[in-house]
Amino acid sequence: MAVFLTATLVMVPAIVFGALRSGVDSIFHARWQEAFARQFWAGDLYPRWLMDLNDGFGSPAFFVYPPLSHFVTALLHPLFPNSSMIALKLGLSAWLAMLASGLACLFWLRRAFPEAPRAALAGALIYLLTPYHLYINVYQRGAFAEVWAFVWPPLTLMMLTAPDRLSGRTIAVTALTLAGLFTTHAPSILIAGPAYGLYALILDLKDRRPIRLTTLALSALLGLLLAGGYLGTALTHSAYIDTAALFSGRNLASNWLLGGAAWPDPGIELYVHVASALTFGPGLLIATVALARSRTAARIQAVAALAFLLPALVLMSVLSRPIWELHLPLDRVQFPWRFLLLATIGLSLAVTAAAAEARPRLSRVLPFAVIIVGLLVNIGFTLLPERLPASIDPESITRASPGDDSWDAPEYRLVSRVEVQGLFAPAERVRLIEGEGKVVVRDWSPRRIRLAFDLKSEGVVAIRQFAYPGWRASAGGLVEGTKVLQIAAPAGRSEIELRLEPLLAERMGWWASLCGLLILAFIRIAPRLMAKRRL
Repeated sequence: MAVFLTATLVMVPAIVFGALRSGVDSIFHARWQEAFARQFWAGDLYPRWLMDLNDGFGSPAFFVYPPLSHFVTALLHPLFPNSSMIALKLGLSAWLAMLASGLACLFWLRRAFPEAPRAALAGALIYLLTPYHLYINVYQRGAFAEVWAFVWPPLTLMMLTAPDRLSGRTIAVTALTLAGLFTTHAPSILIAGPAYGLYALILDLKDRRPIRLTTLALSALLGLLLAGGYLGTALTHSAYIDTAALFSGRNLASNWLLGGAAWPDPGIELYVHVASALTFGPGLLIATVALARSRTAARIQAVAALAFLLPALVLMSVLSRPIWELHLPLDRVQFPWRFLLLATIGLSLAVTAAAAEARPRLSRVLPFAVIIVGLLVNIGFTLLPERLPASIDPESITRASPGDDSWDAPEYRLVSRVEVQGLFAPAERVRLIEGEGKVVVRDWSPRRIRLAFDLKSEGVVAIRQFAYPGWRASAGGLVEGTKVLQIAAPAGRSEIELRLEPLLAERMGWWASLCGLLILAFIRIAPRLMAKRRL
């Protein structure tokens, strides 16, 4: 109940007042969600291509971007179908994510400290109320997927905490939590994945058996298969978008290190530095105290807390510049401050380990103290200077139709506005650019367009969709080397259908997911069948 009430209280500004509008990324998540939900409920069960974005030229956002947070939010669409309700819908979804993350952390810490439920509650409340999770990700950045990403690590750690033998159920559930993180915010798996390994190793060393590491390895393989439907395109279609907008220039990871040169964005720099001080300082101190004073069980968890906090601090600081300048796959984290996810886990675990052996009177008041201090800290963040402007036009969030300001994030624009300016009238979908005759749109749906032609001679028609790998025409021929779709049509009357067909990687990804589901079913069903045979 305390987690529910706290999550609800801190999300009131987002739900009631639409405060998510002020987030830096909010406008893009709002446009994605508006298009995603509309296409989903129209029958496009995985809306990878958002056909109305980018002024109606289409966006490949969900060929690359993890979709799970938007799938969950799309389920709210029948209750809030109007575009004017998009901020409310995002706010409710973020509230669900905050509540789920707090409960997930509570479940993990209760399993790790079964005799200290109040200490576990205090740790879960800290996880919920750390300024990085609440203020920076929710209210300042509007980092919608990252808010949802906080749900999964505690669940994975919970499954790794208690197994004393290899269990099909444990492998299956752990694989689902890993697949959940992959499909929610893939960069977070680069942060959390090694931490899972460290946690499993520490607990296995205590028991002198590699049960947890084996469980994690098998679960990771199964989780990769389950997430294949997303990963198939995420790992290959990055070649077709503007990745330079994500990982070069100002977005180089080495530009965002604690203790280094001034950051490209002074607003987020101040917030992250303060949040880091409030997370690493108490976390390292409390974990060290718990390590020195606690009994064996709590001491092991204190070691794990330090194993989360210390690497996170190093990788966020200027000490790690040589690592970031190697341009390893770790670069896909993009911003080193995202290691505050790991630091938040470490702080929550450290407080729980220290409080697990506290006096009963302190244990009773600690959750209330955490709530009060957490609220005051987050309110204090609103008073910091250099805040990012909360002045996004509410109407611009909901606009996602041709002719409006519906442009996607820079990496998914494919072509600059200047290059397509003037090709079509504001509401025009097709234009005959060569030949004489008439072209009528028979069907205009995601990844499928059907056109009817009545031409006096061979002609070429431009179509208001970006050219993208996978477009195929049932007849005629697509003109190659163009910024937008163009098709050469024969003289006379004809109908031509264009489809954005799945490439090999997309098909292979779905096959991988199907294999993962079959393995998951086998793991759950086989033991029951074997038990029945024994009877």
